[in-house]
Amino acid sequence: MKFYQFGSFGPGNHNPFNPFASMFGGAGENGETGERPAPPPPPPRKKTSRKGKLIRLLIYLAVMGLVYYVTLPPINPQSRQFWSFALIAVVFAFAMLTTVSNGREDNVFGPDGKPVQKKKTFTLRKLLSIVLAVGIVVYLLCSLLSSPIFQAKAYSSIIQDSVTVKDISEYTPTIDNVPLLDKDSAMRLSNRALGNLVDEVSQFELGESTQVTINRAPVRVQPLGYVGFIKWFLNRDTGIPAYITVDMKTQNTKIVRLKQGMRYSPSAYFNENLSRHLRFAYPTAMFDEACFELDEEGNPYWVVPVLRHRIMMLAGTDVKGVVTCDPVTGETQYYALGEIPDWIDNVYSAGLIMQQYDWYGRYHNGFWNSIIGQKGVVKTTEGYNYIPKDNDVYCYTGVTSVISDESNIAFIFSDMRTRETDYYEIAGAEEYSAMESAEGVVQHLNYRATFPLLLEIEGQPTYTVALKDNAGLVKMYGMVNMSQYQNVATGKTIKECQANYRQMLIDDGILTEEEAPKEAERTVRGKIIDLREAVRDGTTYYYLRLEDSEVYYSLSASDDEAAVLLNVGDAVELEVAGEGAICPASLK
Repeated sequence: MKFYQFGSFGPGNHNPFNPFASMFGGAGENGETGERPAPPPPPPRKKTSRKGKLIRLLIYLAVMGLVYYVTLPPINPQSRQFWSFALIAVVFAFAMLTTVSNGREDNVFGPDGKPVQKKKTFTLRKLLSIVLAVGIVVYLLCSLLSSPIFQAKAYSSIIQDSVTVKDISEYTPTIDNVPLLDKDSAMRLSNRALGNLVDEVSQFELGESTQVTINRAPVRVQPLGYVGFIKWFLNRDTGIPAYITVDMKTQNTKIVRLKQGMRYSPSAYFNENLSRHLRFAYPTAMFDEACFELDEEGNPYWVVPVLRHRIMMLAGTDVKGVVTCDPVTGETQYYALGEIPDWIDNVYSAGLIMQQYDWYGRYHNGFWNSIIGQKGVVKTTEGYNYIPKDNDVYCYTGVTSVISDESNIAFIFSDMRTRETDYYEIAGAEEYSAMESAEGVVQHLNYRATFPLLLEIEGQPTYTVALKDNAGLVKMYGMVNMSQYQNVATGKTIKECQANYRQMLIDDGILTEEEAPKEAERTVRGKIIDLREAVRDGTTYYYLRLEDSEVYYSLSASDDEAAVLLNVGDAVELEVAGEGAICPASLK
């Protein structure tokens, strides 16, 4: 019997019992022994041609140019938007340009496929890696060092020099010249006026309104805007034809048509877009939100605050000036602080003023005190309102403890053009508590109160609110005593509300008849055509209406017993104080 040697079975030394023999040094298919031949070396990488490099570079520049055109970051290391844009640029460069270095191969392979030499070259990839690493370190370092942990004093000092402590007796705003509407109500009036523009109503919509003071009166000015791209394309040659003004005291609404339409607007497209137009004119400026304002001749302008950071390059936002833009011609002008014209009202936004005061209130005694002891730590309340004074717009907001206790300890009154801030220390109800108190009086009507104005009414610090129905229309007014916010008076007109508030203060013993300021009285005569009576706080009041008049005059039986003898048809002569749907009166 013939035996085969193990490892050399059959022709070609193929071993069916050990198919891996050749992998471990056994005989190959041709009967030869030894190591497996080395694989062929990989083909060398092809060098990028000069044309390919140029194409890649052009694609990169085109894409980044498009990103810049859309996002419009300021070329300014103080802007976080700039750092985001720079990160995108470096990452995209990695993807597109790292093969475009010096055209040399990093490795050379021998016949066995192994690198035999490495050429040390400073490639674009290495350069971008260094730039990216340095940028990330600088950004994180500035962000860390600008934290309030290290910069509490710097944060608190931004507004500190602008704050002046004053006595409440120096607070002068009264009901005579304040806005009786809020922003939402003004928007509704503007929307009604827009409906009168028959030809333009389908082409334009209301833009963002701005509170200004014109001839010492509170006014909201509201530009129109394009309704989408198609409407802009169809109207771009003529521009936006008008803007709307709403007197916040009288509710008078006007449509002001322009001789030439406004081309530059936040709702326009391409280079007529306001943000893009300003960015190309001021590539390094950091802009705040644009405000629509009027100069002394009634010409419209876009007013855009220019910001800066005062703490470690990336924090401590403040204003350094404003840029004005003529929406008709596109002409721009930069004004530094101290050079800003008086007709410009909105240099500092209400949100920025409140943020800066919050920094002062939180950190003026140091960072750790704001966390642990919280001695003297205060903050502004959530809401704010606008009050005119002289020919400027002031921002009003309350100051309360960081511990929520539904009460204010003071309030601030800030000029939005200069940031000069008056601090008045006075304890009383927080604004939202006053709003709820006013709503409680008319809860059966389901009215909602606007954010209040703090005014001096009858010598008393008083929250004044408008009460609106579900449609957003102002139906009544309310006055809430700041120190005793359970004392609330309402009226269908502001004069009626004030008269009822005065009487309430007298009835509650807060004021005496001698202390209560009296309005100028006038005499009315006529025949009674309607007579009603009601009991209020134990006193009978008679309400009578004279012929040719819609006003009811109220007489107190406790003040004048002759009122109980009056009948319809009697001729009377009355001394009347104030105006409104119901006026206090007395028999003459």
